[in-house]
Order: sequence, then structure tokens, then C-alpha cells
Amino acid sequence: MSAWQLYPNHVWLADGDHALVLLVMGLPERQVLGATVVQEPADAAALLARLVDAHGCPATLRSIWDPLFEGVNAAARAAVRQAGCADPVGKLESDDFVWALDIGDAATQAIRDSNPATIDDAASALERWLHAPARTPSAKFTGQRSGSLTHDAYPREGPGSDPQDLLPDDRAWGSRTPPPDAP
Repeated sequence: MSAWQLYPNHVWLADGDHALVLLVMGLPERQVLGATVVQEPADAAALLARLVDAHGCPATLRSIWDPLFEGVNAAARAAVRQAGCADPVGKLESDDFVWALDIGDAATQAIRDSNPATIDDAASALERWLHAPARTPSAKFTGQRSGSLTHDAYPREGPGSDPQDLLPDDRAWGSRTPPPDAP
């Protein structure tokens, strides 16, 4: 069993509306298991149900936490539970999480670069990105980003990004106290 990282993100359309895109990454294999444009939370649930059928239950299920994605995340978790999976909890390796962010950002950027006018255009751009020969982030990741996974982390950058998660040094996510080994 692997860990799954959900990556929801908004893509703005030409008319000022937006589309919500959801990617599901498998870790530590570092593969995109599936993706969809979400118009209703049920779309996220359907994607997760298909992935459980294809890959089995995830050992860990993490998501980018943001109140804007609460409905999508809740529907995805409910779909995994309804499939009969045990509550998938656990931590992600910091490098795996950063990889998932980079891939999610690359997918989002590819969709944005296509300048989608409609939700269908966004879905087509997502499909093109999924079937491209090599999905790599736009910037090569060579080490830990400055500020990433530290007390200065942006809210979407905690290990697994759920607010109850702990940082690698066991401080609470969002904590402003320095790590125990800080100078």
C-alpha cells in the first residue's frame, strides 16, 4: 500500500470563472494515479473510488488543506471510507510531499498556459498533461526549498498539509517556535 497525496487547485478561465482540478499522487512511487476537473464534490469521490478499485486502499491519505477545498477533501475521504478502507492516516516523507507539490504546480501551470476558456478546455488541457511523455515540474528540484517545511511554511506546505500534522522535528504544523536544535 502507498500513501496518496491529494492536490486540489483552482485554474482561472478566460471569462473570470474558475475550474477546480484534483490530482492524486501515489508515494513513495512518485506517480500520478489520477486527476479530474471537479465541478461537484461527487466528482472527487468518483475519482477516489476508481483509484481504490484500481490500486487498492491507500495506507495514508493526505490533502492540501485549505477551507476552499474542504468539500472536495471531505468527499474524497468519504469515498475511501465507503470503499471499505481503514482510516488512512500517517505521515509523508518531506521529499515526497515536496515532489507532489512540484508536480501539482506543474500540472496547474500547464493548464493555465493553455489559457482555458471553459471547464471543458481545462479538462482537455489536464488530459494532454496527463498523457504527455514526461511530466516534470517546470523547475528542477535539487534540495529542500528555502523556508519549505519549516516554521515559515506557507499553509499548503506542511507535511501532508493537514493542520494536525507535525513537522519533521515533531513541532506542530504552523508552530512559530524554533526547532529544538536551532542556534
